[in-house]
Amino acid sequence: MRRVLSLTSFTFRELIRSNLLFVWLIFVIVLCGLAFLLSILSFGSVLQIFMDLGLTGMEMAGLLVLLLGLAVTYNTEMDQKAVFLHLAKPLTRGEYLLGRILGFFLVISLVVLGMGLVVMGLVVFVGGGTIPAMFFNCVVFLLLEMFVLTVVGMTYQAIGTSMVGVVLYSFFTIFLGHLTGEVEWLLTQELSHWVKDILKTVYYILPNLEAFNLKDRLYDPNLVLGWAQWQDILLYTFSYSFVVFLIGWINLEKKEFR
Repeated sequence: MRRVLSLTSFTFRELIRSNLLFVWLIFVIVLCGLAFLLSILSFGSVLQIFMDLGLTGMEMAGLLVLLLGLAVTYNTEMDQKAVFLHLAKPLTRGEYLLGRILGFFLVISLVVLGMGLVVMGLVVFVGGGTIPAMFFNCVVFLLLEMFVLTVVGMTYQAIGTSMVGVVLYSFFTIFLGHLTGEVEWLLTQELSHWVKDILKTVYYILPNLEAFNLKDRLYDPNLVLGWAQWQDILLYTFSYSFVVFLIGWINLEKKEFR
């Protein structure tokens, strides 16, 4: 475990030095600008719109850091063969993959939570509003989503043969993962068996990112989030991540670095 934590620390520092936190600053500036425009143009509840906008900005910032981080680290780890420096140490490939995942997730969590603090500060101190209790649940669900996507992205990096391929695979997985609701709806329609078989395969392979989407129901009075719902989402998060991690580990063990 000490070796994993050492690699986690190295990955964290590597990503911080790559100036990815500038993405966070850009999103903060854009968020503040949109908040100002909404306060002028909106006829509805500005605070509710801004809260929804803030949660969307938090998700977009985390995803952008993930995709940019995959591109940057693939170039250094795989193309420039920095991976040899890690694997030459008494470090198994499973420990290497786990350490990289945790390092990525720490940086993404830092960006997401930083955006969250900005949103809360603007709502309370600038807008004079209050933070709904469901906002904190939304942030936790968002972090769980980021963890699943980090595992998926690092698995693609372990399997992929090019930086462009890794980024594209990750992007389309994120995009299609948010369409699982539509896939579920299609499965209830009158379709041929082979189309339904394909849709079922896609549905079970892709991460169900809509399961983590609470921001659309932030102000829903009928939403009940009890221990049963938390058990379901935590079980799905770690079981799906574990299976994907095993796939990445097995492929990394078979991969020959030249």
